[in-house]
Amino acid sequence: MTELPALDQDHHVHSVFSDDAVSSLDQNVRAARARGLRVICFADHVRRDSAWVPDYTAAVAALRPVPGLTVLAGVEAKILDSQGQLDLPAQLPGVHRVLIADHQFPGETGPVHPREMRAQLLAGQRTPGEVIDGLISATVRALGQVAAPQLAHLFSLLPKMGLAEPDVPDPALATLAQAARRAGARLEVNEKWACPPARTIRAFAAAGVPLVPSTDSHDCADVGRYAAVRDLLTAAAASQVP
Repeated sequence: MTELPALDQDHHVHSVFSDDAVSSLDQNVRAARARGLRVICFADHVRRDSAWVPDYTAAVAALRPVPGLTVLAGVEAKILDSQGQLDLPAQLPGVHRVLIADHQFPGETGPVHPREMRAQLLAGQRTPGEVIDGLISATVRALGQVAAPQLAHLFSLLPKMGLAEPDVPDPALATLAQAARRAGARLEVNEKWACPPARTIRAFAAAGVPLVPSTDSHDCADVGRYAAVRDLLTAAAASQVP
């Protein structure tokens, strides 16, 4: 079983390269050092047409070396469709990690807003099983699209559609955990969205998937500050592996 991670690291940090964040790369690094972190991984939002990635990774590289702190350049991309295509530029020079995010439901022809999926579920046009199977299948396929994947805020989409992590059957959860292990992926335990729950953490840990803590911070004041993550990891450690 994978060991639960120490909280002296933050594997999902946004900078002003993301249009919804307020802190610079340097401000985030200074905050990480002040809080005694040993790893910080930036994870700014990209789309297929994001032309700034080379400037971003060059700016991250220019910060190094930072004594006692490993500084990584990552990007966060949503799953676009049922085939697991990701909203990524074709070239990712200098990117160490790709965070795979379930921002919207990956439909057959493209992303579907969670409000629309909730409406379809309420109308009986889709069943919870169909939606969960579709999300798991697309996520498994997305894991094979990149060399260094990380599952970002896994299952944070479910409540937005009126579902919850317990709705995910054990076999589906095991399938996803095994796919993550084969892909060499990491599973982040996310402070902002307080997910995934202990059950999922245990399943991935049992499959041998490395776990990493993340704040999903958009302000350097939040870098490396954990409460929900600590509770989730404590609950996972206190429970038996299913």
